[in-house]
Amino acid sequence: MRTAAALAMWKGLRREDLRRILANMTAEEALSTVERELPAGAPSEKELDRSVQLAIDHDISHETHSGELYPAMLAAAPDAPAILFYRGSLEKLMSIPAIAVIGSRRCTQYGSRVAASLSRDMAAAGVAIVSGLARGIDSEAHRGALEAEGTTVAVMGHGLDICYPPEHSRLAAEIERKGVLLSEYPPGTPPAKFRFPERNRIISGLSLGVVVVEAGRESGTMITVGTALDQGREVFAVPGEITRALSMGTNMLLRDGAGVVITADDVLNPLGIQRPDRGDGQPASIPGGETASRIVELLSEGQRHFDRLIRECGVEGGELRRELLRLEIAGLIEKRPGGIYFLV
Repeated sequence: MRTAAALAMWKGLRREDLRRILANMTAEEALSTVERELPAGAPSEKELDRSVQLAIDHDISHETHSGELYPAMLAAAPDAPAILFYRGSLEKLMSIPAIAVIGSRRCTQYGSRVAASLSRDMAAAGVAIVSGLARGIDSEAHRGALEAEGTTVAVMGHGLDICYPPEHSRLAAEIERKGVLLSEYPPGTPPAKFRFPERNRIISGLSLGVVVVEAGRESGTMITVGTALDQGREVFAVPGEITRALSMGTNMLLRDGAGVVITADDVLNPLGIQRPDRGDGQPASIPGGETASRIVELLSEGQRHFDRLIRECGVEGGELRRELLRLEIAGLIEKRPGGIYFLV
């Protein structure tokens, strides 16, 4: 943890540079390189000691961009964090697709009910619900997923030793037990206004699609939508009353081509997510040979990026592409944006 905290706290070290370094080195080797190349940016020993102690006190773990537990969808997104700090089970994100549900902090009762209901239904279909633990729509999305005994992910704009807003501490504890709390900021980093828009790229980066329940015309939610579109994510919106300010953002998204959301299936179907109770119960035959069988075996454990499949299958890129295409045509697997593959 000390090495990860030091790298995350190093002044003047850009995310893209740290990702590049970590792609070819261990964290310890990366720290030695940074100490040599950028010595003036080192955090103080006192700062590091405090961050490490907070990580111990709050059971905070970490994963690097090239690590096995790093979520594949996020790893493929532009400007992904070089290091993720987390509380809870990061492994849960490796086996199921994720959808973000976001919206206004000052939501209406209608927005609150819709966010909880949609999230409950999608979580029951085996989807992880991603949001930001903020007041309003975010917290209702988390609660809806938890009511369905599903997985939910809260992305924080500060160190994970802190809960903001403080009244959500009990909700955060439940999310930690049944999902995961995530942050790119090391323990001890306080909430700051600029960090919340910055963390929004992680919310959309983790997700196949983003559902907007209520949003004003110029709001933080709309910033997240812009980031999601830049990342190639699907955007969906819930219709609202045209005279309400909090419906202006969502209705504008619908006007501009976002998917209309009335039920959870309006999100699940376009993203190719099948409810668990819709299969015919018959195992599908696997076309091809050993490589195809190995691909299906790996994807049965959870989503995989193309590069990871190359490593785990031990084959050349050309052969892997041929087998993946064969399995796609057979309807056994599906490719998502960013080179991510899922078992159908």
